[in-house]
Amino acid sequence: MGLNTQQKIIFEIYDLYKKFELIGSNNKNKKSSKQIEKIKNKIIVKNIDNVNYVDKVQEILLSYVDIWGFVYKSSIKQWITTSKTINVAGIFYKNNLIGVVVYGEKPNYLKINYIAIDKKFKNKSLGIYFIDFLEKKAKKLKKKKIYAEVPKDNEGGLRFFIKNGFIIEGILKNHTRGNKDLVLMAKYLEG
Repeated sequence: MGLNTQQKIIFEIYDLYKKFELIGSNNKNKKSSKQIEKIKNKIIVKNIDNVNYVDKVQEILLSYVDIWGFVYKSSIKQWITTSKTINVAGIFYKNNLIGVVVYGEKPNYLKINYIAIDKKFKNKSLGIYFIDFLEKKAKKLKKKKIYAEVPKDNEGGLRFFIKNGFIIEGILKNHTRGNKDLVLMAKYLEG
């Protein structure tokens, strides 16, 4: 007797965990830690509320176009100026925007729509600053979790979220315009 759809998805989730099982909180990259150490005192994470950053936000997001697709300036401008449920925050290093997170506020959780680091600063473990920022924001807003949908073929993204305490809650099959599977990931917050 063959497996049903639910059983197949459970095995897919198990396979994803096995693929990344060596990743854990005790598996820190010493090189990345040293790189962060050099710049961490000059890093600020804050919400972006100035439309002058629209071009730079789009530039950073478009460097990941193969993962998310195209993001329009008009959408970014709307998120920055008028949206009540979608926000844009940035990592600033020496007053230069080097990373972006677009996130939404839902009744019980924050949802990460995009995380992107300028390619010049990639692989320096800077995404953790966004996770810390969102955890503090979620606790302040009394949210129970942070949630993300990650394309199943985005191994770097899956590795990042698992490394930072997210668990896989499920898989949405053929969920994007390009019929990609999305992995549902969540980090539950204490208190």
